[in-house]
Amino acid sequence: PVKDATQFEEVLQALPAQSPRIYTIASSNAAHNGEVHLTVEKYVFEVNKEKKLGVCSDYLAQLTENESFEFFVQKNKRFRLPAPDKDILMIGPGTGIAAFRSFLGERDATCATGKNWLFFGEQYFVSDFLYQTEIQNWYGTGVLSKLSLAFSHDQSERIFVHDRMLEHGKELYDWVQSGAYIYVCGEKTPMSVEVENTLLTIFERYGTLSKEGARQYFEKLKEEGRYSKDVY
Repeated sequence: PVKDATQFEEVLQALPAQSPRIYTIASSNAAHNGEVHLTVEKYVFEVNKEKKLGVCSDYLAQLTENESFEFFVQKNKRFRLPAPDKDILMIGPGTGIAAFRSFLGERDATCATGKNWLFFGEQYFVSDFLYQTEIQNWYGTGVLSKLSLAFSHDQSERIFVHDRMLEHGKELYDWVQSGAYIYVCGEKTPMSVEVENTLLTIFERYGTLSKEGARQYFEKLKEEGRYSKDVY
C-alpha cells in the first residue's frame, strides 16, 4: 500500500519498463487492404500456484469491437517472400501460422506461380486448426501445393511438425535442391531448434552428406537468404 499519489509515482519510477510485445502480422496488403490481422494466444501461467495472465495477450483479449489502441509496425527485412516464381516451404506450428497466412494470402491475391508447401501443427484438429477453412480452400484451389498437418494430441503417440518433415524428407530435400526457400515461424524453443535439427538430418540423409557437410549446406542456405526464421 502507498500513502498518497506522490508515493505511488515514486513506486512507478522503481518498476522496470515494459518491453514492447511484437506480434507477426497475419494479413496481406494485397488480400486485406487497409487491415492488420493478428494471431494471439492468451498466455496463461502460474506463479506460486496462482493463475497469471500475459500482460499484452490478456489486454488484447479484453478489447471489444470498435475499441482502439496505439501500436507500431516493426519491419522485418529478413523475413519476406521471394520472387513470385520461387517455391517456398513454410513451417509454422501454433501461432506461427500468422506469417504464412499472410504469405498465402499475398501469393493467392497476386497469382504468384511458385509452389507453396505448409507444415502446420497444434494439439487437436477439432479445436486448434487455426484458419482451417482458409487453409483448406487454398489447398483445394491449388494455392497450397502440399499441406502437412501434425496434431500432437489426437493419438497416443505425439506427432509434431518436425516428424512430418522427416516423413517427407526426400521430397522436402528435392524442393530445396530445386531452389525452394525455407521459412520457420513460431516458438524459438523447442520448436525451431527441433526443426533445424530435422533439416540437418534430412540434408545428411538425402544429400548423402557428412554431419559437417550437412551443416555447411545449411549455412549456405542462410547466406543465400533461402532460410529465414521469425521466432519468439
